[in-house]
Amino acid sequence: MALKDDAAYLRSIGIYIGLSVLIFAATTVMGYLAASSNSELATEMTKELEVLKWIMNLPSFMIMIVIFLKNLLACTLSVLLGLGLGIVPFLVVTSNGFLLGVVAYGVINKEGFPVLLAGILPHGIIELPTVLVSIAIGFRLGYLLTIAILGEKSDLVGEIRTAVHFLIHLIMPLLLLAAFIETFITPIALSVVK
Repeated sequence: MALKDDAAYLRSIGIYIGLSVLIFAATTVMGYLAASSNSELATEMTKELEVLKWIMNLPSFMIMIVIFLKNLLACTLSVLLGLGLGIVPFLVVTSNGFLLGVVAYGVINKEGFPVLLAGILPHGIIELPTVLVSIAIGFRLGYLLTIAILGEKSDLVGEIRTAVHFLIHLIMPLLLLAAFIETFITPIALSVVK
């Protein structure tokens, strides 16, 4: 696929991208509000995330690889398991949105809004749109499978081919770039604002 074809495909799934963004934003707000009404929730979820602190003891290159693989797994599952009527991408977007809202509440109250921005923005401007596009592709595949089951004609095989193309040629490189930034640039941004 040429770059022009990639852009055309992204335009064609615009409604699914919009849906992904809307669900993510709504669940982020829900997570933030849930944490603000129950401060123990933020503490509990932050403690659960501390289980992942072992990653920080790894060499920087390995940290980058772990972050990349974790995000790639989430995106791959969102895309390919979108064929399960879109349930997996829905679970990925809602759980990530809610978790971000809870963590955002905790960080803002503990360290302030600039720390939250420094911790998310450098890599998030690449990672978040990439994940949301993966979820959108999963939603599209789920929709196409649904209409195929209902007897309408759809090019599901062609869509799966396009989805795999996006995973390999667009999503993987962007996630690798985001993991690099998260490992090497985000800590610098955090050190500036702390």
